[in-house]
Amino acid sequence: MVFDERVFQLTDERHLARCSTEPSRRGGDDGVYWIDIRTDERETLADRLQSLELHPLALEACLGDSPGARLVAYGDSLVVILPTHATWDAEERTYIVFAFLPGLLVSIHQSVIPALDRVAVQYAEGMRFHGRTTSAILYQIIDHLIDEDIAFTLKTRDAIDELEELLEEDADGVTERSLPLKRQITRLAAAFEDQLYCVGSLQTIESKAFQIEGLGDFFRDAFTHLEHASRTVCRQLAHLSAIQQAHQLRLQDRTNRQLRVLTIVSTIFIPLTLITGIYGMNFRYMPELQWRYGYFGALGAMVAVAAGMLALFYRTGWFR
Repeated sequence: MVFDERVFQLTDERHLARCSTEPSRRGGDDGVYWIDIRTDERETLADRLQSLELHPLALEACLGDSPGARLVAYGDSLVVILPTHATWDAEERTYIVFAFLPGLLVSIHQSVIPALDRVAVQYAEGMRFHGRTTSAILYQIIDHLIDEDIAFTLKTRDAIDELEELLEEDADGVTERSLPLKRQITRLAAAFEDQLYCVGSLQTIESKAFQIEGLGDFFRDAFTHLEHASRTVCRQLAHLSAIQQAHQLRLQDRTNRQLRVLTIVSTIFIPLTLITGIYGMNFRYMPELQWRYGYFGALGAMVAVAAGMLALFYRTGWFR
């Protein structure tokens, strides 16, 4: 069971300052605060959010059992549920819940999110936010998440390039690596789509808890970068599908060659089996039974038939 809480205050110089004391239930007149909570304890989290006087419906959205990209406003509370990935090859998407109150931003997540840690460090050591608002903090978090997304697309591109090289060297290993890679890219694409929805919707929200004034260009820039990332993973999916199709064609060609060899062998042995079957019948009076060289003659006829058919197959291109 984990419950880790960090409290920051946005200073007049637009830096983050770690707070050792409990901020007021709402920011506003006495400052702008960011509370970051990493926990998997549902009851403890519910008690903590209730202490902040979050709207009951917003509280329910934060504690929902089925996470998904959402942006909902209740009174002076705003909840944004944003999907992301802790690592590029993560099996499951990670969700960050952002709860807004006037002058207060609460981020809630179960896994460690490197982007949140980087924002907490960088903006306490010299970097400044674009404004002294909770929306300015959210923008920087989203910007760092997008940077991670772009880095993930570069890793998937490198993985696809390695897979394409493997196709030339070891066709048998392509299937084992392509299917997990396709699932990873598909998860990234779904996360980008949900992030596009949330960032696009944020540009139309105006409430006491979230003001985009002065940050519109920055959020539009984030939306553009997400569109680029989304288009990139779509192209990667198409590239990966082309590699899988080429792999399937190679496997099919190998199977066809094997079937061709079996067909040639079967076709050659059909007349030989016929000759053997005829001379294997137990009739008393049959030609060549009393011939001294009948055995060698039958073998010679079989060899001649087989050689003739092999020559015919070669001339018609069956061995190419």
